[in-house]
Amino acid sequence: MPVWRRYLVKETTGRLVELPSRQYDRADDGTAPIPDYAGRCVELVSAVLVGNQGAAPTVTEVAFTKLYFDQSGFVDAAKRERMIRLMLESCADRRCRRPARRTGCTDCNALAERADAARSELMRDFEWAPAPAEVTAALFVLGPPGSAAPLH
Repeated sequence: MPVWRRYLVKETTGRLVELPSRQYDRADDGTAPIPDYAGRCVELVSAVLVGNQGAAPTVTEVAFTKLYFDQSGFVDAAKRERMIRLMLESCADRRCRRPARRTGCTDCNALAERADAARSELMRDFEWAPAPAEVTAALFVLGPPGSAAPLH
């Protein structure tokens, strides 16, 4: 079953524009910058679609995030590494089998505080909480129900 990735960037006007996955990949792996995004943080819709060739694909996952670009127009590697580190830290409290606050476990309490702090930083720096109309617009652009247009 074919799988597609699609990216949409929210312009300053609020309009969602396609960011071709190849262009995104090249900016992410450091082979070709996107000069229009140099030094910017953009709100990005990333989606995974699955389906059979020639049939209407199904959107299986949609994420709304902030994506940072360095001064050259490449995806900012330091910001990406920070996001990954925070994602890992946000899971620190899952190492305890029982909820820390009920058991009084000091190590578990410390892990819970660390995880809470990481989740707060993730939300502040990397989460885009779109309005319901923005979600609807993104889903429409990604492929309205019944659309038979093949995606690439």
